[in-house]
Amino acid sequence: MSSQAREGDRVDADTQASTDGRRKSVRGALVRYRVMAYVTGVLLITLVFVAMPLDRIWHIPEPVAVIGQVHGYLYMVYLVAAADLARRVRLSFTRMVAMFLAGVVPTVAFFCERRVTRWVKESRYWRT
Repeated sequence: MSSQAREGDRVDADTQASTDGRRKSVRGALVRYRVMAYVTGVLLITLVFVAMPLDRIWHIPEPVAVIGQVHGYLYMVYLVAAADLARRVRLSFTRMVAMFLAGVVPTVAFFCERRVTRWVKESRYWRT
């Protein structure tokens, strides 16, 4: 076997390892994004439809204070997860902004998560 053939095999193996690494990295970023989308969405729905009525109607402010702070901190984690996924898959700026805004409108996070999952699975980074 010639040295050129062995070098070609090594390049193919390196390319395959790089491709597998990228695929795992995109899959990991997608899982992190999906988890944070669900958590942020559930907390926002709880805040808007449970805690806010408790505060405004029955004057019980504690749930808003607690759930609001938890949602705020986890929304920041959600933004990092969304930015990480958008960077790895090279999503457009418009799609990235849509991902960011999904965490501030009740129920939209769930729809956006499904759409983003489809975008990622249709991308070249999922299949390569």
